[in-house]
Amino acid sequence: MPKLVDSVKEVFNKNGIYAVATASASGLPNVVPIHFAKIYEEEEDTILLADNFMDKSYKNIEENPWIAISVWDTGKKLAYQIKGQASIVKSGKAFDDALAWVQKVKPDLKPKSAVLLKVTNVYNCQPGPDLGKEL
Repeated sequence: MPKLVDSVKEVFNKNGIYAVATASASGLPNVVPIHFAKIYEEEEDTILLADNFMDKSYKNIEENPWIAISVWDTGKKLAYQIKGQASIVKSGKAFDDALAWVQKVKPDLKPKSAVLLKVTNVYNCQPGPDLGKEL
């Protein structure tokens, strides 16, 4: 069963900035706002992030591939935490897709790499009896 169900995709797609959390091998957390993140329809349960400015996040992914992304829709009072394992991609289709996407929106930017997040878990983050429960 897919982890990125329609309700999660809808909330994800409404966000323009994504809170993306990584951690070093020793567990030191890092959270950054990332604009270029989208559901990657080429692969089930996968999110594509363009690495335009990653520094600590990039190093953390090299050391520890686990990432968490928080998405929310305040109007519908919905929020989700998406977790999974990331891989850094510097060539191939996913990288080419990230490059084309970024340059279409911001021609002056050139991603250093792409990050593919394979989603393993999605949790409810909205207040109520299902808070913290895995979908």
